[in-house]
Amino acid sequence: MYKKFIILLLLVIFSFLSCMESTSPVDIELHKKLAGELRDNKLFIAAIDEYKKILGDNSLEFKTRANINYLIGKLYFEDLKDYENAAAYYVRARSLDPDASYSSTANKNLVASFEKMGRMLDAKRQLNQLTDIDAKPKKTGDVEVARVGNSPIWLSEIEQEIQKLSPELQKQLIHKEAKLNFIHNYVGMELMYRAAVRENYIEDEAVKIKLRDLEKQILVDKYVAEKVIPNVKIDSMDVINFYSSRKSTAYKDAPYDSVKTQVFMDYQREKMETAYSEYLQSLAEVEKVKFFDDNVK
Repeated sequence: MYKKFIILLLLVIFSFLSCMESTSPVDIELHKKLAGELRDNKLFIAAIDEYKKILGDNSLEFKTRANINYLIGKLYFEDLKDYENAAAYYVRARSLDPDASYSSTANKNLVASFEKMGRMLDAKRQLNQLTDIDAKPKKTGDVEVARVGNSPIWLSEIEQEIQKLSPELQKQLIHKEAKLNFIHNYVGMELMYRAAVRENYIEDEAVKIKLRDLEKQILVDKYVAEKVIPNVKIDSMDVINFYSSRKSTAYKDAPYDSVKTQVFMDYQREKMETAYSEYLQSLAEVEKVKFFDDNVK
């Protein structure tokens, strides 16, 4: 009886100690917060040690364990440039929670880690596993003209890119040899783009600024095309009056028929500038725009 009591007591003590050693949810948040502060102060190894304390909890849920492995992998990858350890922790994170919100970044960085280590075959193997394969043609009768890993590039995709070019350049790509050269260049650009994305160049601040500027210009062009240009009305009599008022100053008294094309282009440009200015003025009134010229030195 006494022996059984001792055994039971030891089991209770062991259970109590195990509970004491495990990390509570509150401790997890504290460790994560401390790890973040350590990273902010460039104490990367200390931050990793703090995360590892969380991993010491055997009762940790898979999703939480996966997230901590991902955060450690990120430290090794971005801050310490230790790509071997980064790859190991990214693999653990992916295995524990393959559908996590950060899985795309983890997968991308895993491939980049292998590339950084010079293990190109492993990088290719990982990339092939991660590629979102769309094996079906884009349209009926479509044919595959190239393949990047497991990703097919279809003829319709190439033709769509060619249609974005000017008519003069499109004419140059009628012949097979020129089109093949275009395809090779297109694939080369795709390879460089994928490599840049994997190495997180998309997070570069200078790149972000250029992308924002480009996006702004595209949106403005689209808005002007749909909201402003339709307000430009062309009147044939107005074109002639336009020419008459500028005949000597802009056209050196040349006959109308000889400068008709130039006159029309000038007239159209002026009408568009006027329409743009008027529309801009209406927007400024709605937004209550003010300029403080005296503050500009």
